[in-house]
Order: sequence, then structure tokens, then C-alpha cells
Amino acid sequence: MSNTSSYAIARVGTRFKTNGQISACGKHNVRTQETPNADKNKSVNNECFVGNNDKPLTELVWNRIGDNGGKKIRTSADPKHSAVLAFELMLTASPEYFRPDNPGAASEWQADRLQAWEALSVKWLKDRYGDNIVRATFHRDESTPHIHAVIVPLNEKGHLNARDYVGNREKLAALQDSYADAMKPLGLSRGIRGSKVQHEKIKDYYKSVSQAETLDLSVDELKALAADRQRQVQKRDELEKTALGLSEENFQLKTQLSALQGQVSQLQKLVDRSQEFRVISLPEVALKLGMQPSEFDSNRWYSEQHSIRIDGSQFSFAGAGDKGHGAIDLVMRVKAYSFHESLVWLERQLGTGAARAATIEQVDAVVAEVESTQFVPPVQSVEGWPAVRDHLLKQTYLPSPLIDQLHEQGLIYAEARGNAVFIERDVAGDIAGAIQRDMNGQYKRVEKSAEGAAFYVVTPDSELVKKPDRIVITDNPVEALAKLTLERTAQPTQFIQYQSLGGNKAYSAQAEGVAQVSVALSRSAEGDLAAQDIFKVIPWATSDRPDRSHQMQLKADIEQLRASMKQSNSKSQQPSKAHKKPRKAQDKGMGM
Repeated sequence: MSNTSSYAIARVGTRFKTNGQISACGKHNVRTQETPNADKNKSVNNECFVGNNDKPLTELVWNRIGDNGGKKIRTSADPKHSAVLAFELMLTASPEYFRPDNPGAASEWQADRLQAWEALSVKWLKDRYGDNIVRATFHRDESTPHIHAVIVPLNEKGHLNARDYVGNREKLAALQDSYADAMKPLGLSRGIRGSKVQHEKIKDYYKSVSQAETLDLSVDELKALAADRQRQVQKRDELEKTALGLSEENFQLKTQLSALQGQVSQLQKLVDRSQEFRVISLPEVALKLGMQPSEFDSNRWYSEQHSIRIDGSQFSFAGAGDKGHGAIDLVMRVKAYSFHESLVWLERQLGTGAARAATIEQVDAVVAEVESTQFVPPVQSVEGWPAVRDHLLKQTYLPSPLIDQLHEQGLIYAEARGNAVFIERDVAGDIAGAIQRDMNGQYKRVEKSAEGAAFYVVTPDSELVKKPDRIVITDNPVEALAKLTLERTAQPTQFIQYQSLGGNKAYSAQAEGVAQVSVALSRSAEGDLAAQDIFKVIPWATSDRPDRSHQMQLKADIEQLRASMKQSNSKSQQPSKAHKKPRKAQDKGMGM
């Protein structure tokens, strides 16, 4: 089986400016002209799913253009200066997707993979181009299945405007990004962004095919060429993986750089206005408040009512444990002023701009404090998801539709090191943490995950906002999903939330106002301690702890079902007693 990455391929072909070009394309697509790399015996499998083959392609194109929205169509004796009447789009995937066991086997594919790709490709094509598609055809008679679509580039006003569709590299890149995103459910990824690869023109490819048929090579020469090609393919695959990884990393870095540049721009605006601000010195404010510095400690300031210690932008009162921050806070505490009264006092005592500077200082302090404790989810690795998904399915026995649904909702994904990330949410449903599962099944909560957050899924409605009827608390995300799978029924009568332990305050926060709470933790030392803590905080909770893990129970149920199905199939294949031949009287042994 090939380990090569599989790619979604969207390639813009000829921009048609003349009837002759359109007619030639139509003949190629319906196979009324010779197509060297097409198998004539398989051409009957081709299928036109938009437009029809009864009318000439030129007629379909001009019917769609109509009067061009009342605007004259640009024409010239030199086609270079004429308007683009239509353009061709080819959609396909790399051979490794269609035939993973043998990518080199031309004109072969797995039927289920072909059907899945065709369905998603048709949906993407129609959603993106709508009625501007005048003909689209499945070609299943060449080495790799693909779609040829002919599109008339009409804008919202009904005018021809190919620039809006394929006018520059950015628009072409956006087209490829869009198609690749649509193909992600199939495990297909985008090619290398910004690649300088020049694709061989189709007519040159057909020419090379014809020439190859006339070559006269010996068996040894053919073997040598095959071995050399295999080495080149292996080297290409290695370079391809490296380049794709670097391309994805470069794309993420560009996105981060753009965000940082926006932040720098905002900061620069503040710097440009900084001349009207003054740095508010707490000793200066203390003097204005009538306080005096200590003779023995320059950081100590006192008055008849107060004694404070100043340390940079922070201060603390003698005998008090908490600290204050900034000029506004100091004035509010010493003068017992409100926030607005403190601003007015600072403006009068320290001059124009003092209040504004103090406000910015206060805001900066609050922002810094919030950012220091703010949770940031791990960066998602789109390329790593297929491998992580496959590993999860093999290790956990969870149903693939459940995993895929949670991935689409952003609750499960892969990160760069190949770990599975399970997103934790607080009681309001906001992302507040995450827990990672490595390839060995070990869990680790992500730094700065909130104490009140946990991974949970509500069934039958995972987007439920109100309180569920019942909460089931398990050890970890996989246990929660295994328990959900074991208890799932066709017609549920309750909204049930299956969750992992999460942070120390998660189960108490989630269970508030919920009448039914089931403790379904494992019977381990850690599970015993956690269960004790839960029963203390939630005394109405009931025990639903399994003899073995929910994951192992799910595995056992699946294996039992498989064995039962195998036994049933075996019985159905055995002939009934009525049809068995009578045994000969002399046949008493086991031999033949």
C-alpha cells in the first residue's frame, strides 16, 4: 500500500476566446475526436451531469452569455485582446486516493472512493459556479477519473469577466484552497502553495503517449528504466512530503505574521499619540496626595491616615495583603473617590493628558493580567488529522461517524506532534481548555485550561444550551464517548451530557441545577479518589462505575457482535440436513 500523500487537484485549463476553441473542447469531452490516452471500451462509462451532449458546446456557451447584460463583447482579430467566453476546469485527485493499494494501476479504482469523490466534487462545483456551468462531464475512461467542466465567467451584472474568476495567482490559489477544503472529509490535502511546477499541456501529453508506443526497447532496458523510475518516484515522494510540510508551516507563519502586523499597526498608533501622554509616577501622585517619603526607606510613603509601599507601578498598604496597581487605583483608595472622580483629580493635579495616560496604564495592566491567564488552544494540523483519526478508530473502537461529527464541530482535531486534541468547554459552552491524547493513550491537559472546563458531548443535541436531564462523568474523553456509544438508543427520551473529569471545578459547575448525575469513573486508585471528591460536592450523585472500562466493554460488545454475525453467516452457508447425501453403510472411518 502506498504511503504517499493524496491530493485534491483543481486545474484551470484553456480560456476560450473563439468558437473553434470551444468546439474542439466539446469534441474532446464527448469523445467524437481521437483521445490517445482514453480506453474506447470504457468511454460508455463517461457521464455528462450538467448540460447535455445533444447540443454543440458552442451553442450552450452562447445561450448562457445571451446579450452579455447589454454590454458589447470585446473582440479582436488578435485573440489575445478578445474577451474570454468560457474557461475549462479539471477536477481530480492523485492516483493514491483512487487506488491506494496500487497507485500505478492505470484505469483502476475503488468504487466507494470514486463515488465519494464524485459526490463532493459535484456539490462543490455547483455551489461555486451554479448556472454558469454549461457542461460538466465525468471521464472514467482514462488512467485516473476526473471531471471536465466548462464555465461561462459571468459576473453579478451578467457581463463576461474572467478576471473575477481566474484573473491572477491569488484567485487561482483561492480556487485551489476552496476545492481542497471541500475534499478534506476524504483525507485529501492541498498541493504545495506557491509551487512553480509547470503542468504538462494536455496536447503535449497525448503526443508523448503516441511517441512512447513506437519505442523499441529490450527487456533489460525496460527493467532498467522501471527501476530508475521507481527510485525517482520514491525520491519525489520524500521531497513532496517535506515540501508540503514546509508549505503548510509557511502558510501558517504568513497568517500569524499578518495578525502581528495588524497588532504592530495598532501599537504604532498609540506610540504616535504618546507625546500627549505622560508616564504617571506613583511617587509624584503620592506627593500630590499629601504623603511624604520615609527617611529610612525611599519606597515607603506615609500620611496621617495611610502608610504605603511603592514598587514600580504597584503599591500596597501597611497591614494589607492585597496590592494596588497604577495611579487611578492609588487615588481611589487614598481619597475614597470613584473611578471618574479619580480621573478628574489626576487631570487637575498633574495637567492635561494625565488622566488619559493613567487610564491607558490601567487598561494595559488589566490586559496583561488577562492575557497571562488566557487559554490558547493548540494549533490545528490539517495534514495530521487522517493519521490521528485512523489511530483513534483502531485504538478506541469508537464509531467513525461520531469521530467525524465531532471533528467537523471542532471538538476533536490533530496537532503538529500527532496528538489528538479534545476541546474542553465551560458551562456556557465557550472554549476554555483542552486535553491531549498521545499515541500511547496518555492524557495531558493543556496549560492554562480553566478549572471549570471539561470535554463533553450532549446527545441527542450536541449544540444544546440549556441544562441536560442527566450528566455522566467519566475519566477522560474517550471513556465519555465510549459510554455514550454503549448507551445510545434510536429514540432517546432524555438529553444526556457525557463528559470527562476536566478541571477541579468542572463537575460541580456542570452539575449545578441537574437532578441526575451519574459517576461512571473507572475502578482505579485515581478513580476512587475522584469519585469521593464528586460525592462530597454532589451528594445526590449516583454510582455507575463499571467493572472494566467503558472502552473495553465497547470492544467486547463489538467482538461479540462480529462473532455472532460470523456464526450466523456460517450457518446460512451450510446445506440443510434434508439435502445432505446419505452416508454409505461401509463408510465408518474418518479417511477418504
